[in-house]
Amino acid sequence: MRTRLVGTTGGMVVLLFLAAPILSAAKDPPPAAETPPADETQSAAAAQQVAEPKSVGEPAGGVIEQDDDAVATESLAKPRPLRHGVFRWTSYPAAWTAAQKTNRPILMFVTSPGCPHCVKMISQTYQAPHISPLVAESFETVYIDRAVQPELVAKLKVRWFPTTIIVGTNNKVVDVLEGYVEPLAFTQRLKTGLAASTPATQTR
Repeated sequence: MRTRLVGTTGGMVVLLFLAAPILSAAKDPPPAAETPPADETQSAAAAQQVAEPKSVGEPAGGVIEQDDDAVATESLAKPRPLRHGVFRWTSYPAAWTAAQKTNRPILMFVTSPGCPHCVKMISQTYQAPHISPLVAESFETVYIDRAVQPELVAKLKVRWFPTTIIVGTNNKVVDVLEGYVEPLAFTQRLKTGLAASTPATQTR
């Protein structure tokens, strides 16, 4: 399976998943960018939120488009044990298929080898006692490693590592959190993302 960029609107990424193998990185990925300062992290994330996204399938509004064959293929994949006790999936189409059954939004965690801020984000934020249950019970979680899925990370136009992306049940990006985010601020953003991801607040 590979991922092709369809277009962008308001800084958000529009992707099309195709039923073809994702090419492995031919060489080691470049060093991960350092986490931006807290103010820049929050402002950059806020700037990328989609205010009025269009419906699924339209090339606008941060929609992550899916090819039916790709989704059908990935639906055969069975969930693996949770990575780091938090992340269930390593494939976005597989997470999307699961989300259609559970009616949960998707949370993507994008990481890179040798990224100390990524390790800190997992150990101090995602694995915090009050956060890990919230994430596990409320989201379909996806762990995306740049060394394993370089094309997907490039199409997502991730600028900082780690990056957390929340996708609503209508397949639209509702929030992007760049860099390390401390537990309290992360909890608030998760709750805001959940509220924005409910069917009653989304335009289909």
